[in-house]
Amino acid sequence: MSSAPERTAKGGGIIIGVGHAERQDDGIGPYVAEALAGRGLPAVAHEGDGSGLLELWQDRSVCVVVDAIGRLDDGMPDAGGIHIFTEVEDAAFARAAFVHSSHRVGLPEAVALGAALDRLPSRLIVIGIVGVDFGFGCALSPSVATSADRVIEHFAAAEDPFSQDSIAALARL
Repeated sequence: MSSAPERTAKGGGIIIGVGHAERQDDGIGPYVAEALAGRGLPAVAHEGDGSGLLELWQDRSVCVVVDAIGRLDDGMPDAGGIHIFTEVEDAAFARAAFVHSSHRVGLPEAVALGAALDRLPSRLIVIGIVGVDFGFGCALSPSVATSADRVIEHFAAAEDPFSQDSIAALARL
């Protein structure tokens, strides 16, 4: 499911929350996007196949994607940890454990497809929040909910949520 309000007109920045709201921590993306859209920011929730992201982010100057990630190794933060990917070609992005997708085309595959088809936004930032519970249910785990709320408050308070400084500040949350 994608919900794209009119205020997300093509050209400017957009925040896309990816995930499935009925799979516990996988619902972090939609949770963040819906809260930000409710505060008037250009944000949409996307629960469909990753290939649908190409249409949402095409022709955007900047796109911030919020998604749950799993903890793969000691280099990743613990549950609720926030990892910012500004270079989606980086090997760390490919290893980021976007393994809880229920779709054949997940976020890493959508990025690769977008690059191959020249359909990526001018600037793509991925905010991965480490989840722990990916079973059926609608509640986020406590540490993930806390991190989600910090991301929401950060974007809601930012004068320009898509600026380099705003994105850099996310890494310090």
